Amino acid sequence: MAGPREPATLTERMLGFALGHPSADVPGEVLDWTSLRFTDTVGVALACAGRGLATAAARLALEEPAPGPASIWASGGRRSRATDACFANGMLAHGMDYDDTHTASMIHPSVVIVPTALAVGEETGASGRDVLAAATIGYELAARLGTLAPGKPLQQRGFHPTSVLGIIPATAVAARLLGLSMTEAVSAAGLAGSMAAGLMEFFSDGSDAKQMHPGWAAKGAVTAAKLARHGATGPATVLEGPAGLLKAFAAVEVKSTASAFSGLGEQWTGTTVSTKPYPAGHCIHASVDAWRTLRDRLALRPEDVRRFTALVPSAYLHLVCEPLADKHTPRTVYDARFSLPFAMALTVVDGVLGVDSFRPERLSDPAVLDVARRVDYEVVEYAEYPAAFPGGVRVELDDGTRHEEHLHHNIGSPGNPMPPEDVDAKFRDCVRDVTGTKEAERLLDALRGLATAPSLAEFTAAMSAADALGSPR
Repeated sequence: MAGPREPATLTERMLGFALGHPSADVPGEVLDWTSLRFTDTVGVALACAGRGLATAAARLALEEPAPGPASIWASGGRRSRATDACFANGMLAHGMDYDDTHTASMIHPSVVIVPTALAVGEETGASGRDVLAAATIGYELAARLGTLAPGKPLQQRGFHPTSVLGIIPATAVAARLLGLSMTEAVSAAGLAGSMAAGLMEFFSDGSDAKQMHPGWAAKGAVTAAKLARHGATGPATVLEGPAGLLKAFAAVEVKSTASAFSGLGEQWTGTTVSTKPYPAGHCIHASVDAWRTLRDRLALRPEDVRRFTALVPSAYLHLVCEPLADKHTPRTVYDARFSLPFAMALTVVDGVLGVDSFRPERLSDPAVLDVARRVDYEVVEYAEYPAAFPGGVRVELDDGTRHEEHLHHNIGSPGNPMPPEDVDAKFRDCVRDVTGTKEAERLLDALRGLATAPSLAEFTAAMSAADALGSPR
């Protein structure tokens, strides 16, 4: 008689859930939350396309067309293979760092999961509910995988959690929608692990490499799933093995997964992501909002303030505060999105921090640079981090008086969520230059109505009205 089966690998446990959890068992309120993530992600992608940001992969797909059913967003209805479409769309969605973040893992889940789910859903003819359910499971796996390999250690080793970790849950999404067997799905994850990539070296010069990461992860996920469907095999121990992803990238020894996977399918921890109200690194937001609170309360003008001191956890320093001299004068627009002093200065000078705040000419704006040079930082270890992105600001006025404000739960975080109407308003603001008002509402309705849609046909048709890419360069 055969002995008891060896304990399942981490990959088998994740993929077993991904393939086996019925769509009907995903709570309606969780699907509603996921539809907001789709709305936010598509809106941000169209905003990027309308401003010529992160369009390289989309233009490549249009320049080298391959027949397929998957929409290349903002291309006027042109389509391609799912692998090319999710690469293009994932890059677009991350182009201005306006997309959401799972705080504990530092993964930007939506820019990998949503392009994967929509592209494969269009290809397979899946219902809207099935697409949302697959994506919801992807969010759940991303959050739980992120608890095993938290984002900060990964970043300190030079790796981007979004693409290094995000490719695995995205592979689960693709495997579910493609109808892979358990054996095929586990192999797909094993193959995807060898495609995991994404370096943080873009911080050295403010270049665009980070924008590519989620699209590459989405493309790798779909590619891995299709390779497995054609018989390619990958290691079932791709995550926890001695040369697996967690050990190689994060130096993590997995001894127990019990806590990370407790309540799987009952507690939807993947919904603990933060929506961004501003198109800049999440670590910046709370200090910006703290300044806005002080400004409004005290009727402050830029010239009233001698010094601004951002109050931030030490985990933020390497991302948005240091080296301080470089953060005072960012080299590129993308660099500026990760400069707390510069983002603060834009807010102080303009009064707002919006979709059009970060423009090339602002990098040399004397008024902005003057304020940016008056911004320094001080470490405050807030108890709310990493469940949220807390922060604050202290201002010293010309008369020597000081005032301080803190925001313990950033706007858009689980503890201070953006209501659905605010997410919809953000969507409208993002797409206003890409499509007409009527067409924007049709696309919004298609996204918010996915849970009852028999297919993605209405989304595909509504997306065809958005054309910001023009002819391939």
